[in-house]
Amino acid sequence: MLAVGLPALAVSTSHWAQQNQADFKGGTLKNVVATNLGELKLSRAVKTLLDEDPRISMVTSMCQAKDGSIFVGTGPQGVIMQVKGDGVTTLTTIADAVSITALVAESDGSLLIGASGAKGRVLRLDKPGNQPKELFSSENVQYIWGLAQTPDGEIYAATGPNGQLFAIHPDGKSEEIYKCDENNLTSLVSDAKDNLYVGTDPNALVIRINRKTKEAFVLYDAAEDEIAALALDEKGNLYAATGEAPSEPQPPQPPQPPKEQPGGHPLSQPQTPLPSQPPKAPTPPPQPGPAPGQPPAIPNHTDTRQSSTGKFRVESPRMAIRGLLREPLNPVPQVDPSGVVLLDVVAGADEDAPPGIPGMPGLPGGSGTPPADEASAHPDANAKNANPGEGEPKQPHGNAVYKIDADGFVTEIFREQVVIYSMLAEHGVLLVGTGSDGEIYQINPDAQETVVLAKTDAKEVTSLLAAADGRIMLGLSNTGGLAAMSDGYADSGTFVSPVMDATQVSRFGVIQLHGALPKGTSLTLATRSGNVKDSATQGWGKWSDEASAVQFMKIPSPPARYLQYRISFKTTDPAQTPVIKDVDVSYQMPHLAPVIKSIKIGQESAAGASPPAGANAGKPADAKSTGTGTQTITWDASSPNSDTLVYSLYFRTTSNGEWILMKDKLTDETYSWDTKTVADGRYEVKVVASDGAANPVVDGKTSSRVSDAVVVDNTPPQIGDLKTVMTGRTAKLTLRVTDQTSTVASMEYAVDSGDVWQTVLPDDKIFDQPEESVSISIEGLSPGAHQITLRATDSRGNVAYQTVMVTVPAG
Repeated sequence: MLAVGLPALAVSTSHWAQQNQADFKGGTLKNVVATNLGELKLSRAVKTLLDEDPRISMVTSMCQAKDGSIFVGTGPQGVIMQVKGDGVTTLTTIADAVSITALVAESDGSLLIGASGAKGRVLRLDKPGNQPKELFSSENVQYIWGLAQTPDGEIYAATGPNGQLFAIHPDGKSEEIYKCDENNLTSLVSDAKDNLYVGTDPNALVIRINRKTKEAFVLYDAAEDEIAALALDEKGNLYAATGEAPSEPQPPQPPQPPKEQPGGHPLSQPQTPLPSQPPKAPTPPPQPGPAPGQPPAIPNHTDTRQSSTGKFRVESPRMAIRGLLREPLNPVPQVDPSGVVLLDVVAGADEDAPPGIPGMPGLPGGSGTPPADEASAHPDANAKNANPGEGEPKQPHGNAVYKIDADGFVTEIFREQVVIYSMLAEHGVLLVGTGSDGEIYQINPDAQETVVLAKTDAKEVTSLLAAADGRIMLGLSNTGGLAAMSDGYADSGTFVSPVMDATQVSRFGVIQLHGALPKGTSLTLATRSGNVKDSATQGWGKWSDEASAVQFMKIPSPPARYLQYRISFKTTDPAQTPVIKDVDVSYQMPHLAPVIKSIKIGQESAAGASPPAGANAGKPADAKSTGTGTQTITWDASSPNSDTLVYSLYFRTTSNGEWILMKDKLTDETYSWDTKTVADGRYEVKVVASDGAANPVVDGKTSSRVSDAVVVDNTPPQIGDLKTVMTGRTAKLTLRVTDQTSTVASMEYAVDSGDVWQTVLPDDKIFDQPEESVSISIEGLSPGAHQITLRATDSRGNVAYQTVMVTVPAG
């Protein structure tokens, strides 16, 4: 209770707030999802059926037979698994196959198998225990990306790497019915009539093909590189999901050195000048009761009230699933005499990626970029990679799901910073499996709503299947697992917030929660604090005891710089979940004095710029110069407590002089100082910042900073001790120039009011002192009277003039 015992400080309260999906995704979620509606809730219940099988690193395809058996195609060893209930067994292994990329259960109980590897093949397994029979293979085919069977018994295979679509007839014969310039036909669906739909790589085309007339028509050309999945709904709408791999992150840039050093110094810095001459909060009002049919909100006190609501259920989609791997165009993998596929290591590839088809880092995969000699095979291939600044629209971020209606009208219904691997549709909703966070999204196109249903520990959901028992089967990659997602919520889950930084040791107030607690659900909260940024290291305090969530909860953790909170979700009713809509955490930093980082003083120019004082030192000024003139004083100040600051300016002639108030009650961090109102000399300026107006009188704090010395010089130098000696037609002048404040910068002369000024040097050949001796010899003067004008300039641009009359005798 140390935080409670601290004295009240006269500073404002600061807040951390999490109220949208991006805020919550910064934390750690376990069996909890952050939805695009800005809510935290329990995820759908996900049960692991297969995990850590050394033969499997990716699940690429699934289908279900009439008897309820589920068949699962995997890689990289061509293993096909069979699922009955929650049991998983090995059905068969396809020799020489690297991955089973497509499966279709036939009506007679047979299983169609698309096997990818050194040679792409379509096989048929009549029944478990028999050897599969080859229906199709081709020397030009390495990958079977999709299989579809139409009611008349025809089988269609979408292949790569040469963009071919094959028909396999019931009599066993096969033919190529379509070929395009694309490398891969990555996905395939049939409308069970005459039309087939394929998606492509690397130009992300959606193509409709009439399987009887063999006519093809491009329905859509997406901005991404690959169509990863296609789905048809009951209304004839076609959905296309893109699966472009994210671009490589840019390396962090090294910090740049500051361009300017801060001016001035703290008032406490010693300076020795060189010797020289010359009350208790009220109880919050009760919350209004929930609207009819809505769950009650999180209570604002411990006397919780609950009410029941209608059961929540997501309709179980049903659709055959096809393979989703990506693949770049590497040569067909070689096989050594023992039959082992030799995997090529691609330079720059992720060494931690799971093994798969050679040259196919499609989980999460390769770029899908064609070789240089094939880059122009499609007219849009180069245009999509064109420089956005050269007239081409910039490619959108993330991946999308596009809806193509029966009239061919295309709308984007989903876009997220994820890679889409799998999709299925039924009863008007879509389920989308993604990477690299392993999230499953539900999309309702008609309602324009998207929610996250679940998040898996595996980073890629590469295959989805709507099982007959209502579960959604999840094929996972990265860990090569298999899981089942039910239509009910997980019974428990946690959300741990990201580490929140107060920048200073602070005391913590309350956490304010808004959300809903349906009957049968509960929320508890715990906090911890520490003074090291990495919460995984030692030095953090222990988690506080779990406390039942109410709207306003006092934070029991002791004062510190960093804070984390943990919310635990529980439900005893799979149809209900607690919901957090937003979280507000209050904290209060100690009352800290203002900080003045720098002071700069510079001369105003005609354009309003303020070069530093002394910038023109040592440079002769023209006749328009007027000395130091008006100086702009600027400073950089702030309050750690975000208080409003008021400033006062002082000046003094020497480091030991008395401070004189120049101006007070300033709110801007700039002031124009007319130095002609003070005598010439060296000055310092002090800025005093105060937060007194933002705090009670007795609690206000001030801080100050003193500028570097600035020379005020508005007086021209003096020309004296002038002597003139005439020798024939030559006038010889000797003189002395002195300046009381700065140094002499230049000496010039003009004859007879001429506009040409001749520069001369002092006797010691350098202008660098406040007193200089000058000798001038002017030869070739014509007989008669002449006027010689002398002009001396000091380092601050002040100008002095002196006139000398001489006469050259005639003859």
